[in-house]
Amino acid sequence: MEPPTDQDVRQGVHPFCGPCTDETIAWAAPDATTVNGIGTRFYGADDPCTRCGSVVRRLYFCVLLIPVWPMGRFRIITLGRSLTGSRTRYVGRRFPISADNPYGLDGKTAALVAQAEAEADQAAASRPEPPPSQLPDHPELRGRRYKAAEGYWESGMPDHALPLYEEALAAHEAVLPADDTATLQLRQRVAEAYLAVGRPVAALTLLTQTSAHLSRVLGPDHPASRRARDDLTNARGLLGLVRDEAKALEAELAEVERTEGPDHPKALRTACALGMAQLLSSRVVPALELLDRTLDLSERALGADHPDTGHVRNELIAACDFAEHRGKPAEVRAAVRAREHVNGPEAPETLAAMYALARLYASSRRRKDAAMDLLHVTLERCERALGPDDPLTTEVRRQLDRLN
Repeated sequence: MEPPTDQDVRQGVHPFCGPCTDETIAWAAPDATTVNGIGTRFYGADDPCTRCGSVVRRLYFCVLLIPVWPMGRFRIITLGRSLTGSRTRYVGRRFPISADNPYGLDGKTAALVAQAEAEADQAAASRPEPPPSQLPDHPELRGRRYKAAEGYWESGMPDHALPLYEEALAAHEAVLPADDTATLQLRQRVAEAYLAVGRPVAALTLLTQTSAHLSRVLGPDHPASRRARDDLTNARGLLGLVRDEAKALEAELAEVERTEGPDHPKALRTACALGMAQLLSSRVVPALELLDRTLDLSERALGADHPDTGHVRNELIAACDFAEHRGKPAEVRAAVRAREHVNGPEAPETLAAMYALARLYASSRRRKDAAMDLLHVTLERCERALGPDDPLTTEVRRQLDRLN
């Protein structure tokens, strides 16, 4: 095998080198755990890479510690214990099953994925070209300090490159739009530097935001968008389980708020990432409250039309959708409060959430009075905002008559 070069290592999705990245696809390495001999385990350690230290391992489902069902081949880098010390963690990339079905999906699922990809390709063909970067108007942004950062990065010294990249990013964000392609690509490089120096939490918060912006501006299939998603997958792999991710983000947010203040852009994106981690941990009400508070801070600090504020807004709307789908009264009540902020008190989305909450109240005899009060308020808003003949207005009125 050829001796490793710094260029090989830098071209890969951290912590994998370029060749190992090219031969595999992004995949969150599963937990290799067994209970009473039943579970999943990795076997073998073949083809060690001298560039990044990864090895090829096969994952099996085991019964009484006997491998009975192969679950795929992975390039694996063992991280030791997770950041919370709870278990051994891995970060991995999977070898594709085949060229036309890399993830080994069953026939029906593969057909749905193929259809979605075809629709995405069609949408990409009609997608307008992103606005040209304003970077050529500001050549000073790629001056001596930026070139020094690039030199350190290409030489395999991310700890020296990172402070210079952060300085360059602050200069870019001061004069370029936050979703300018030059700004986004530099944000991604800063996130990769965070990964390279062992700061996966900072990388996660920046990549979550940057990945969404890149997909919106360049399209989800653009190489920069795909790389950002791969980096994001690895950042999550470095942190471990969702609950470990949430704990790490809580600690990071407390530190950033202490040093930079609660309305600093770093604090805002950390709080947004923490809110989504809480949501995935089924802590829905705290997640909605945090995202709602973060949106308010972002609107005041960055402006309502800032792209980063738009990202927080989109995450809050997704969290509201999630809470309403779960249908638990406390969570839907929190979603209604958030909807009033993000959509407006008389927006159709807010009115629909209020009606859903009223129906949940009506399903309990003890909350019939609360349901009646909420239905009266909802009906008044519906008649004013949607009109007396709107289907939602009619349905709210019918539900109120039913309870009476």
